[in-house]
Amino acid sequence: MKKTKEKWLDEEFLVEMSKVITKLTEKGAQISNTDLSGIVIDNKSPVEQLRKSYLFESKLLNVDLSYSTISGSANQSDWRKVILTKAKLDRCSINKSQIKECNFQEAKLVINADDTIFENCSFVNAKLGIGTYGYEYGGRRTKFYNCDFTDAVFRNQEFRASRFYNCNFTNTKFVNCDLRGIKIEGNKPKDEQFEKMDVPQF
Repeated sequence: MKKTKEKWLDEEFLVEMSKVITKLTEKGAQISNTDLSGIVIDNKSPVEQLRKSYLFESKLLNVDLSYSTISGSANQSDWRKVILTKAKLDRCSINKSQIKECNFQEAKLVINADDTIFENCSFVNAKLGIGTYGYEYGGRRTKFYNCDFTDAVFRNQEFRASRFYNCNFTNTKFVNCDLRGIKIEGNKPKDEQFEKMDVPQF
């Protein structure tokens, strides 16, 4: 992981990636078949051009964003086959987006995902939410189709009026979440998988 992040401090590497970095500073970035592992897109990025960049309306196809840190607005985006293993989406908005066949394994996700569709995504060992009280993050009317939440933890999340279709909830934990109005079709979590909260009615 260290080398993955350190490459973004290397001047020669930045020259090689200059066209991609420029794309990332533009609204509606379209990027495909690119390794961006370890990138930081927020106000603390080591790459100055990326400190005010967002992924708003981005279209990403087959992009490696593993070990990345992403903040800000990625609303109305279309991500397909994006690798986000061990990534950190820190107070990142991905509202009204289409997220398909993406890998969020072991990622830390503090996101808003209102009206977003996740399809065939892996959230194995992912951590959704933060340790403080309140429901600042999560999603309303979010839809999950055929997603794998094995060993994932939802903590202090609000997913009101959201839908889960044929998802895997093996060892998933929901801690202090607001899940009013959710619907789950297919596999369902067991009552003991809900902690510090009422078991929702599916």
